[in-house]
Amino acid sequence: MNGRRWVRTLLVAVTLAALCGPFGLVGSGAAAPKPVPLPSFDGPAPDPETLPGGSRPALGPKQTYEYLNPSEWLRGRAQPKAHEVAAAMLDQRAEVPGTWQHAMKRWQDYQRDKAKKLNKYLDNPVGKRPSKVLPWDAWLVKFLPAQGNDYQGKAYVQHVVERLKLGANHGWQAELNVPEVNRFYDLANVELGLYYELKSGSGIDEKELARDKAFVEAERGKVNPRRLVYLFAVQPSDKSKRLLKEASIDYVVVAAQKKVINPGGPPPDPNDQFTTGPGGNGPDGGGTPKGGPQSGGPQGGATADDILRAPDQYQAPAAAPAEIAESGATPEEAAEMREVGRQLAAESGHPELAEDLGGVDFSTLELRYVSDTYHNGSGVQYAFKADALTTDEPSFGGRRAARLASDSFFVWLALPPSAFTVNLNPDEPDRIIDEKFGRTDAGRVLLEADLAMKKSVAKFIHPNTPGGKKFWDSLRGETKCVSMRQWIVPGTATVRDGDDELFILDAPLQVKMESEVIKTPGVGGDKGCGQQDEASTRYNESLYRTTILPQVQKAVNSAPEYADLRRVYASRVAAEWFRKRSATKHTAYSDLIGKGDISRWASRERWTPRYVFDRYVQSYKNGEFKVKRTTTKGNLIYTNMYVYGGVDFTRISQNRLSAATFAKEHTALKASAHNALNAPSAEGSDVWLGGQTTAVPYAEAFASPEPATSKRLFYVLGAAPLIAWLVTGGVLWWRRRSDSPTGAAQ
Repeated sequence: MNGRRWVRTLLVAVTLAALCGPFGLVGSGAAAPKPVPLPSFDGPAPDPETLPGGSRPALGPKQTYEYLNPSEWLRGRAQPKAHEVAAAMLDQRAEVPGTWQHAMKRWQDYQRDKAKKLNKYLDNPVGKRPSKVLPWDAWLVKFLPAQGNDYQGKAYVQHVVERLKLGANHGWQAELNVPEVNRFYDLANVELGLYYELKSGSGIDEKELARDKAFVEAERGKVNPRRLVYLFAVQPSDKSKRLLKEASIDYVVVAAQKKVINPGGPPPDPNDQFTTGPGGNGPDGGGTPKGGPQSGGPQGGATADDILRAPDQYQAPAAAPAEIAESGATPEEAAEMREVGRQLAAESGHPELAEDLGGVDFSTLELRYVSDTYHNGSGVQYAFKADALTTDEPSFGGRRAARLASDSFFVWLALPPSAFTVNLNPDEPDRIIDEKFGRTDAGRVLLEADLAMKKSVAKFIHPNTPGGKKFWDSLRGETKCVSMRQWIVPGTATVRDGDDELFILDAPLQVKMESEVIKTPGVGGDKGCGQQDEASTRYNESLYRTTILPQVQKAVNSAPEYADLRRVYASRVAAEWFRKRSATKHTAYSDLIGKGDISRWASRERWTPRYVFDRYVQSYKNGEFKVKRTTTKGNLIYTNMYVYGGVDFTRISQNRLSAATFAKEHTALKASAHNALNAPSAEGSDVWLGGQTTAVPYAEAFASPEPATSKRLFYVLGAAPLIAWLVTGGVLWWRRRSDSPTGAAQ
């Protein structure tokens, strides 16, 4: 071969390799996930007895692993128009997971399947009528996680390999086939006779389990039987535990929590007929842009992207937004979402990952943790707490509860504390509520709670109940009248305030009362208890205070009808913490405090303060009950009860725990709140769901430094010394060959 031609050919080849990189041409499509490659680890092999399935497994604390979901960039997208769906059905990208066209096609497939089932039922209405089609936003939040199932499973396998040092040089293999049962196992070591099946969720594939059972039974009785162990990232479900026990298969929890990586969307396609960027068809950097939530979000509830997010912040992917968005608005919708999730998980090849946050009572959800310094002060970490249910029924109502907690939090920041009081006094129809506060759901909740308190009192004193009869029989005076002002105020909240974070441990409410004569005529035209002797009035007040008032206070702090009041009060405590911090330093919400602008958090439900007031007056004038009884003294009507009052959140008090007391009395709470960021976290009967906001797009704020190997110039510069060496060597070789007698003779 001609020497100069050889040098030129080598130079072109090396240059092309440098420009293209080792994995193909830049801009080529992302390949499907490959089987997990097993690395080699330095040092001796792990002691088999310390591995899962051994006699003394050393697993360590819970750790976090990351995985990619190519569809995550579609979260929060508005429902496509009919013409967009029609165009997507003809687009070749409709078959490529992670694309907008693929999502639209699957949405169309889902609707058609539901219509087919409904028509079949209408033709022959036997059995249960098919459930309604999910709204777009509810379907989307079930569709997206399933697109990352395979990536999640492979990422957990890789995590276990790295964590337990299961190296190829120590005899470990990935996806080893056992032909006797036609089964591939995630990890195996033939020499040790140890086989692992890994599950990143809490479920199992029952079809695979049948082959696993055959494998275990075939090994029974052998001198050196092979062992099969299931490894779970989280505690397996009760059903999984039962099935594994029946199959005589052991399991071990290698505790790990997943963290999805939002890729920020694919590169813009110049042939894409839709727009890219915020509000369009492309990436928005991992969260709704600063202008606010896009259209098409959950109706009647907050978009998952909008929880505790100020106008200049972005929502990062986290447990709270994801799990709350996946809770249906009603029990029926939640059940359909669970079924859709199961179908999508099965289609993804991972039916064991068909999971939802069942068994959570979202009606008890409250904001109980905030941190002001996450990511160098550019955002906030937060966590909600809710009660766990004793059953695994589908959870619902999470979006509404989270919206109320979040919107109220911002209302408490935007308006002055003097506005946070409501008043239901028949004598004062013009002093019901602050004008701006009366346009928020927080204001509505306080007024409705005041009215609910009136109804609670009526329930507790009803003469047809044992307690009510005893109360009325014990009253003194000819009219047996009680007239008072009764109102709700914050109790002393117990908090841990330290390390730039706040834990709200307890946020009780207190009911106060005082006797007062009302001028406006009530039931029967009487004006309060003005005609009753003072001694009887004082005695009746004392009787009420010791018998009825404790029941009212207990209801306010535990009854379902006051759940919204407790929810907005917890947010009031968190907002007050930010308000005080902002007095001495800039916080994530400093720019909102006291501005008076509640337009972004105006009420999402139609209501007017006057409407609530009129309902109260009607109750006051007509009474909650009328009981007529015949006695030896004639007919008595027990209606002489006049209660009015309000709710006053203008001031709150706190009991701040020391670090030592907090650590001693709440040993697991800090970890639960922190761990809740990436996955639901449990502490006793409580479930924690966390989230985070940032001042810049998530993909930018949390991006790792771009490796040098991702740049073309790296390969050019890296190859330059080699090219120079080859060229120089080639030239010298050519000259030497030309100058030699042998070379000259040729």
